[in-house]
Amino acid sequence: MCCIYEKYITDMRSLHLAFLVASLVAAKHHNDNGEDKLLSVQVVIRHADRAATTGWATDKSERILFRGNGELTDLLVPLLTCNDGWEDVVAKYDLKTSENAKDTALVKMLSTQWDAPECSQVPPALVDAIIAELVQKEIKMPDHFKACAKGHAKKFMFRYIEMLAGAGDHFNALRLKRVAGMLTNELLSNMQKAASCSPPCNTQPKFRVYYTHDVTVLAVAHIFKALHHYEGVTPAFSSAVVFETRMNATGPYVKVFLKNGHKPDFLDTGLCYGNCTLEAVVNVILF
Repeated sequence: MCCIYEKYITDMRSLHLAFLVASLVAAKHHNDNGEDKLLSVQVVIRHADRAATTGWATDKSERILFRGNGELTDLLVPLLTCNDGWEDVVAKYDLKTSENAKDTALVKMLSTQWDAPECSQVPPALVDAIIAELVQKEIKMPDHFKACAKGHAKKFMFRYIEMLAGAGDHFNALRLKRVAGMLTNELLSNMQKAASCSPPCNTQPKFRVYYTHDVTVLAVAHIFKALHHYEGVTPAFSSAVVFETRMNATGPYVKVFLKNGHKPDFLDTGLCYGNCTLEAVVNVILF
């Protein structure tokens, strides 16, 4: 099973650069008048509000908040059960084995990084629960739970899911590919199919949404150079990375936006520093 997620991404650049010639040829059909056109939109979004995997912050939480996988897109549940690809984690946290590394590393991280004053009265095992339940108005958590959830807990969880994803300061190419490689491959393929499809192009969907977990959203943000926009805080429910494939007189290009939670506006991530041709996007992705 571990190898299934890797076979699609062994040579991504060679695979996707093959589409570029067709895309550039299609550009003249899309833009005889030089108009800038939106060809497709793809959204990678964290699922909406739901309970933590384990634990409840109050005795009423279980009656209010949903627990379960929800409507996650097939094959987008991150593969974190393989025993290889954790060598950096084993070394950093002095683990005895790579088996169940994601769980044993969490225990080690909680024993050394759960020392913020606002969290001193919060059981470490509830870190995920208090973050998940913070946004629920019907759940009345104690004030010290709220203070912890708003501050240190979100920063702690960012470091943990960043480690799971193999992203950021915990970069590990194998874990990153297993978490988001197949999805990245599909995103790029969809971009290039949209760009190379001759009008009216009724065979290609214009809008796609991929429902997934916070660890996958962080992995995708890392791959497309947008991780720093989360400012070291775990993505809120319904956070999203959005990809627009567009066409102008010079050819196909991509714009990448990020939204952290329900209320914030969409932020232009500035990928490629203004040169977001499809070729540039393929070359800039961070694997």
